[in-house]
Amino acid sequence: MAIQKSYTDIYGATHAESYTRIHSVYTNDEAATLEIHIWHNAAARSKADASARKQPLVTEVITLMDNAYTTYFSDSALKANTKSPAVQAYAWLKTNDSFIGADWTSGTTDV
Repeated sequence: MAIQKSYTDIYGATHAESYTRIHSVYTNDEAATLEIHIWHNAAARSKADASARKQPLVTEVITLMDNAYTTYFSDSALKANTKSPAVQAYAWLKTNDSFIGADWTSGTTDV
């Protein structure tokens, strides 16, 4: 699971088919910590050949608490939706209009 979208990095370079992946999700009773990686494109991520994999353009770690945690990652939210923490992390990301310098509410394609 990943997201493909046009992403402009902090230097102004546009990556028309960037590949964004939730690398990890850690949860406890009060918070969820997400590690998110963005590559230039899916080929740079290179799932099939680890030796060809490039470094991500962006690595971002964020801890979600309070309402965001309760809505997406609490036990009751996960059980009620029969969703995994990873699926919920993507759902949360796609509700943000200014996270890591991008609007994730539009122009995203699940890949």
